[in-house]
Amino acid sequence: MNSTGARRTWAVSTAAMFAVMVAVNGMANALPLNGVNTGQLSDEIPNLFVPAGITFAVWGVIYALLLGYAVAVLREGFRPEASGGPVSAGEAWVPADGMLFSANAALNAAWILAWHWRLVPLSVAIMAGILATLVMLTERNHARTAAKAASRAADTSGGRLSGFLLRVPLLVYLGWICVATIANVTALLVTSGWDGSGIPQLWWTVAMIAVGTAVGCILVVRRGAVSSGLVVIWAYAGIVMKRTGIDAASTTPIIVAAYAGIAAVALAIAAKLAKTLRRS
Repeated sequence: MNSTGARRTWAVSTAAMFAVMVAVNGMANALPLNGVNTGQLSDEIPNLFVPAGITFAVWGVIYALLLGYAVAVLREGFRPEASGGPVSAGEAWVPADGMLFSANAALNAAWILAWHWRLVPLSVAIMAGILATLVMLTERNHARTAAKAASRAADTSGGRLSGFLLRVPLLVYLGWICVATIANVTALLVTSGWDGSGIPQLWWTVAMIAVGTAVGCILVVRRGAVSSGLVVIWAYAGIVMKRTGIDAASTTPIIVAAYAGIAAVALAIAAKLAKTLRRS
């Protein structure tokens, strides 16, 4: 369904649910919810994958970009020339995107509540939903972009800025959520008393860093998501900062793995940018 009414309804829903997500996240630390802020909750769980506190400043960037995304969506939903017919290759946004983003924002707010009430297993289930809806949303974006390029359809997104706002904020958000999902699962394992099947937490953390590195490289190489890769680099720099400031001698393998991850993702980004420049 791509009628004018549906476009406007889901465009407004996107903006409204973005506002709800930001409000709940703001209250989490301003009140704070359940008497504790989000960072203090993370510090309660001895998780070697968690980066330095300053790293979480990336949320300010994510929210600023998603604000731009919401504005661009409202423009798409209410632009007079928007077609009420079938989706074309040139469409930059459709109502189904609004449904997915609204669900994602609702899950984001729900995660804050679960985390602040220390319902770690529930928080992991919700995080999986956040990741799934975000992957679906970005994959839909990628498919439309590929279809537009293949058919050489006219760009109906309203220019480069609008196209940027409808794509890049989601990729930055996705990069962080990929890292956050790994951290959330690790927190669940720690709180459940899992002993790592005999493998020390140090080496499980190295393995998780390797998984995150692989995800970051795949996003860059297969989806051209340079912005996602940059977020992974930022997160790993935070891990290096935290470990070198606390227990560098005993967590050297983690620091080395994080540096290796940064180098691998950076090389993937360089290769992708070089390939793009050769095509232009």
